Amino acid sequence: MKTKYSVVIPHYESAKMLGRMLKSIPERDDIQIIVVDDCSSMKCQDELMLLQHCGLELVFQKENRGAGAARNVGLKHVKGEWVIVVDADDVFSPNAFNVFDENISNNIDYLCFCIKCVDSNLNANGVKIVSDQSVRKYLAGPNRSTERYLKYKNTVCWNKLVSLKYIRENGIHFEECEVNNDVMYAIWVCCWTNRFKVIKDELYSFVVNASSLTHKKRSIEREFLFYLQAQKRNGIFKKLKYGYPFYRMDILYIPFLIKKRGFGDMVRFFVYRHKHIDIVNSARKEYLFLLDGHDKNN
Repeated sequence: MKTKYSVVIPHYESAKMLGRMLKSIPERDDIQIIVVDDCSSMKCQDELMLLQHCGLELVFQKENRGAGAARNVGLKHVKGEWVIVVDADDVFSPNAFNVFDENISNNIDYLCFCIKCVDSNLNANGVKIVSDQSVRKYLAGPNRSTERYLKYKNTVCWNKLVSLKYIRENGIHFEECEVNNDVMYAIWVCCWTNRFKVIKDELYSFVVNASSLTHKKRSIEREFLFYLQAQKRNGIFKKLKYGYPFYRMDILYIPFLIKKRGFGDMVRFFVYRHKHIDIVNSARKEYLFLLDGHDKNN
């Protein structure tokens, strides 16, 4: 049978959670599941070998290269007409693939859908994330303004089912960096085409883990990495003359960092930033190539 869907899952040291994700994917002959293990321990790799699903393919990395690289390796193994890249510790909704069946067509390059945020026990926790809010904003009133949110604020990979043909024709791939490695992919998918469909169905549960790195106090160096990723987007928004809440001036980081880290850390951050200003200026140019697609479709 021809493969209709490929699910790419980067994995590192979380075989139990991955097992839960696999159980949320129906056992169908037209679904390929590519798990790319990013050099987990031998114990964890042995646990992976025990996981079962009719469409499961395991790829083992010989060295730890991060989720972005693992996702790109997964894309190279894709056979399905449609691709979705997800996280190992999340789950699909029970009806997700039936809804995919009803909504895909040759007239679109990607299908975007809503998600829900849940805790580690998969109970809804009321958390809202910008990407999903951007999708819902567009659904509430599709227009040029809300489409801007859909394309540039919807920066996760797991709420988009994307045509493999579209990915391959445009060389779309993930950024291989330490943080936010799916942002470039998400913007690339969204802004290089006007052939898309957005639906209100909640087809994916995103597990918001209170103990994750995002909720811990980061080092100044790691905080700077997240700042750099934001500056890559800022470069786009400045070029397009998109003001707040898209383009964000550095002065806005002062109250943000004071609230999050305290006055002392805010000062230390800006001292660190000043020492690495050349890296900041370079980052602001990195995503500008994405505007080739914007110019083509706007």
